[in-house]
Amino acid sequence: MDTVLTRSANKVSVKSILELKNLGKYFGGIRAVDGVDLSIREGELHCLIGPNGAGKSTIFKMIMGVYEPSVGSVYFEGKDITKKKNWERADMGLSIKMQIPGVFGELSVYDNMRIATQKHTKLAKMDEEITKLLDLMDVRHLKNEIVNNLSHGQQQWLEIAMSLACKPRLLLLDEPAAGMGPEETEFTAQLVRKLNKEGITILFIDHDMDFVRQIAQKVTVLHFGQKFAEGTISEIESNEEVVQIYLGNG
Repeated sequence: MDTVLTRSANKVSVKSILELKNLGKYFGGIRAVDGVDLSIREGELHCLIGPNGAGKSTIFKMIMGVYEPSVGSVYFEGKDITKKKNWERADMGLSIKMQIPGVFGELSVYDNMRIATQKHTKLAKMDEEITKLLDLMDVRHLKNEIVNNLSHGQQQWLEIAMSLACKPRLLLLDEPAAGMGPEETEFTAQLVRKLNKEGITILFIDHDMDFVRQIAQKVTVLHFGQKFAEGTISEIESNEEVVQIYLGNG
């Protein structure tokens, strides 16, 4: 189950960087996630969609170790990480940006970045690394600004920068464009595509189908905690059952 490129005479196959096997999370009698199998290929840009309550964020929390699965397993780069602590997963190359920015609002942008980078970057290289990440997000000019004074979009970009500080191989993004205007959404789409081209595998959740169309290579639809459909964006949008349960409601 190692994540490697396997060559044959006819093709190159990419093995999974993340695998969920029969993954489930129960809260009393409620099955928030119920027997989900999911495989994310290395280098992929993959989206989870589905109605509210479909289990998307719960899956993210099980991938990151915030929730322990009731059943099933999580594999990262071929290793069973189901029982690993969330900080152990971060050290292995897993990182997440949640829907609500998890930033320190009373501190400056620069101080937030110092907190994020201090474990993963040598002190002598810290300023250089922070500058590089802030440039990527186009917020370098705000490095001395108190985070609470930033716009919603700027706070989202700051948290993405913070999530990149551990140099992840797999990045989880929970509604990265939520609450953004058209220009901010376009910038975020360009940013996500750029990160993916630079070699980061990305799994993201979003309800904005225009945003999903711009960036997703593959889409998985969840419904009542189960995997309902999977395919390219065109395959998903032409699936009448998906339109009925999800796309047709928006």
